[in-house]
Amino acid sequence: MKIHLKDFPNEVYVRLKKEYKDNLFKELSKSKLEDLKKRIQVTKTTIIEWKKRAEYIPLWGIRKIFLIIDKKDFPDIERNIISYKTKRGKHEVKNPLFPIVDTPELREIVIHIMCDGCFSGGYAAYYNINEQTKKEFVSELYKSFGETSFNMYQDHVHFPSVIPTILKHYLKVDFNSKKCRIPKEFFQGDRKKLIGIVRAMIIDEGTIDGSNIRLDSCNEEFLEDIKKICQKLNYFCGKTWESKGPIFRFNILSKSISKVKEDMKKLPILKKQLLIDIIEKNQTRGWKYKLPGKVKIEILNRLLVRPMKTIELIEKIGMGKSIINKHLKWLIEKEIVSYNIKNNIRTYCIKNGRETIEFIKNPSKLIKSNKIENYGMSQLNILKSLKDDIKRYNEMEKETGFCKSAFFKLISSLIKKDLIKKVQRGYVLTKDGEEILSMNKNKARYLLYANSK
Repeated sequence: MKIHLKDFPNEVYVRLKKEYKDNLFKELSKSKLEDLKKRIQVTKTTIIEWKKRAEYIPLWGIRKIFLIIDKKDFPDIERNIISYKTKRGKHEVKNPLFPIVDTPELREIVIHIMCDGCFSGGYAAYYNINEQTKKEFVSELYKSFGETSFNMYQDHVHFPSVIPTILKHYLKVDFNSKKCRIPKEFFQGDRKKLIGIVRAMIIDEGTIDGSNIRLDSCNEEFLEDIKKICQKLNYFCGKTWESKGPIFRFNILSKSISKVKEDMKKLPILKKQLLIDIIEKNQTRGWKYKLPGKVKIEILNRLLVRPMKTIELIEKIGMGKSIINKHLKWLIEKEIVSYNIKNNIRTYCIKNGRETIEFIKNPSKLIKSNKIENYGMSQLNILKSLKDDIKRYNEMEKETGFCKSAFFKLISSLIKKDLIKKVQRGYVLTKDGEEILSMNKNKARYLLYANSK
């Protein structure tokens, strides 16, 4: 894909080098002004204005001039363009790059405009409050088009409307978020170009929570296009579902996080990058859960030093956003922790110092249902019941006294961990299950509860 000046729409206005412009109109002056007026279909005043005073000439006018003087060399004019813009657009592209080529940066620009951009008439803007993201967007404009004039504001970048004008015309796309689709050209190309599409989507519409990356859009067809790109990159994706809005969503699953991180250059939104780093790191640790009360104690110890934002607690403790938020919610409900909000960001602090110290010393006073004393015991008891005999599902269910859903979850977990397996007559221990039973009781309970490897 190479976009030359000949591929630009007529509404683009170009500023020519003086010598080239003078020679162009010198050739044109060989025809009578009255004749030129009819052939170009403008007034005599407009022709004189283009020749003597106008900085910019519309591309449709240049095309007609080329026809009159029988000039066909558009690459020649490309070398003589100082800048280009739209008629109503405030900003311009100076010292333009020709041709405009298909790169990861160009694809990111297109996705950014579709997701968080605004393009209407002579106005084009990319909305994002993150400073580094806005700077990266401007850098991509420079790499793709040339020296791009712009205004940077707190929540957006105002950039030349000529850029989406050209892209819309050439790629035959709509930048309205409810109507946009991935250009057909973007389903092809090398891996880096495909990665650029997903990277821009993660920056604008990605949420990193738990162990997945969730991508959202109000446009289901557009989101399915993004999913197809993800699948071409061999990322494992979950089913698309609909939430209130309506908003359509799907997850890039945890098993693909390492591949995603390896593919993407560092994200400009450091919070998102940190969360991806934590997800990847947690996949290689030897356990899944900390023992009851441990995360809450770590949060309180951090907040005793100083108030902290959620992202700081995530970074210090090394647990995912959803887990940290779950424990913070519990501590707030118990009136041990409180928070204040500034610029829509919560900062957490200790509310009750005495309760905090007591909880750190003995969390079992507030954590009910004997959760601390009995962690891992349900799984251990099922393993013990299978030590000497095969047992059927209904038989074990009656022995435990759990409700059907809780027991099903428990058995499914033990099968997933390869500690028990189903045989024709019921369930039996695996070698790993027998090894757990041979351990010290407290060690066995910890390994079972923490999902330790």
